[in-house]
Amino acid sequence: MTDEMMRDMLRNRMLAGRDVPPRVIIDNAYLDNESSSVINTNQLTDRLRIELNRAANGRMVFVSRESADMVQQERDAKRDGVVDSGTIRETAAQAGADYRLRGRITSSTRWTATARRSRYTQVTFEMVDLELGTIVWSGLYEMRKAAQDNVLYR
Repeated sequence: MTDEMMRDMLRNRMLAGRDVPPRVIIDNAYLDNESSSVINTNQLTDRLRIELNRAANGRMVFVSRESADMVQQERDAKRDGVVDSGTIRETAAQAGADYRLRGRITSSTRWTATARRSRYTQVTFEMVDLELGTIVWSGLYEMRKAAQDNVLYR
């Protein structure tokens, strides 16, 4: 799923075809798991961000909100003279983002008369413009799984 998402996003001109690469946040802060399955949403968003970062090759810049405290501590130490300024320019603030990924995982389970269970899982993602609130990209991914279940474990 993440491979398909990555290719789809890189074909989107609003995301990967701009003269100035957009700043994008991809984390699990706005990824809701409403399914009946336990899903590690960090694993999903980490894989997508890493693969997109690798494949985008500078066409997108990724902002790490998870690192905001760490970045602020270092910025404060530099400004207070505790450490030197390093080799990168000084900025007035941390990087703002142009887009953020949000998503939802849902599922439904159906039992048949033969004790066969079928689970349908749907994962939706949207890339939201953080100024306008518009959706510049969306993707829908589906999975079906069927299994025979022992009557003792139903």
